[in-house]
Amino acid sequence: MALVLIGILFPLTIGIIVIAELTWTYHALVTLTRQGAHYAAATCFQDDAGSNVVAWMEANAPPFLDQSQLGGAIQIQVNYWTLDQTDGLTIQFDSSACAGTNSPQCVPDAVTVGISGYQFRQLLPAIGLPPITVPAFSTTVEMESGGGDPETGTCNPEAGTSS
Repeated sequence: MALVLIGILFPLTIGIIVIAELTWTYHALVTLTRQGAHYAAATCFQDDAGSNVVAWMEANAPPFLDQSQLGGAIQIQVNYWTLDQTDGLTIQFDSSACAGTNSPQCVPDAVTVGISGYQFRQLLPAIGLPPITVPAFSTTVEMESGGGDPETGTCNPEAGTSS
């Protein structure tokens, strides 16, 4: 009976715990990209790298075991897109027309927020297994208000972020 517990049930229990932690972490990362994309769509465009979006995501990440990897091993990418009126294709947003201003007219058509470089390490080294590299993934949404107030012609960087 003791051999059954040690040989079968213990590894099975550890496996279930690792899979549960991996699923929880993956769900947290997916939620983080969705929330980041929504934040980027509802706030002012500030720079091509989306530094305001990255900072917001790092500060407002849902709880998960490897949060310390944010800003380090976990890379957050933010890309802004616009519709090319001549051929109807989506192209990288050209911010040179914005000239460093946060005007409501300087609003891209869509934003993509992605995460890459995450390696799940919980419990795996303890049982002699290598970390699991989670594939890169992203969320793309159309811009919403972009933080612009059409009545005043100003851009509020925190508009639309209360949800």
